[in-house]
Amino acid sequence: MVVRSLRVIALVLLCSVSLQSHAQTAGKQSTGPVRLESVTINERGTELLVRFDRPISHTLSSLALVRDGKIVATPHPRLEAAPNALFSRIPTPATGNYTVRWTVCPEGTNDRYDGEFSFTVGNAAASTADRSR
Repeated sequence: MVVRSLRVIALVLLCSVSLQSHAQTAGKQSTGPVRLESVTINERGTELLVRFDRPISHTLSSLALVRDGKIVATPHPRLEAAPNALFSRIPTPATGNYTVRWTVCPEGTNDRYDGEFSFTVGNAAASTADRSR
């Protein structure tokens, strides 16, 4: 009986997530590539990752780390990253609010797409890293 209830709950959750993602996708009128952005802060440094829905030209794409409207670093995307991802590892920046700006060129085209996402380096990130040791 418990297993059946859990199956029903799992099915409802899956349907809910599916409907929400479909609604968000249908609402977008973007001609640019679909992307997933993430920042991982750990003791080895900070990893910047932007993943796209198709292969990109790593040599024609770029990243910039911005703080208070000024570019503080221009991390070079790794050429050996996945064909559909911009990836770079940088030293963890000082405490503060940052924006990662990216420009990407899909493989085989001369098109350019720009975007950005924000993240914060602060005491919360440091305390999380300390707990994982």
